[in-house]
Amino acid sequence: MIDRQTVPFKITNIFHGLKEIQGLIGLEENGLKIEYEEQDSIFGMIKSGVSTIKIPFDNLQEITFKKGWFGGKIVLEGNSMEAFNGLPGTEPGSRTLEIKRSDRDEAQNLISHARMRLSEYKLEKMEGER
Repeated sequence: MIDRQTVPFKITNIFHGLKEIQGLIGLEENGLKIEYEEQDSIFGMIKSGVSTIKIPFDNLQEITFKKGWFGGKIVLEGNSMEAFNGLPGTEPGSRTLEIKRSDRDEAQNLISHARMRLSEYKLEKMEGER
């Protein structure tokens, strides 16, 4: 069971450092749900309003968590450059979500469950193709 349904994250250096993304990532039955808001990174005043995207397991190649001294990073690797349409980022076919230190353990737990579900999904898909 997942302790917390969502984990806050940040994506920085959007539009040459002028914008950043603040959001929540959560695990759903068939993929990940991401709610986010764009804001200017200088004052944090101009906000875009909340957007929601769902990333089905079919679009994901890999999900990893990298633990650091001051936080962590969730790295989402897509099957194509279109895997994360709608979620701003600087890497084609991939997104790196920065996690604060206080949310690091919850993020690691969430990603552990997401990796397990992604593996189960891939196994079911392979069995269905036989």
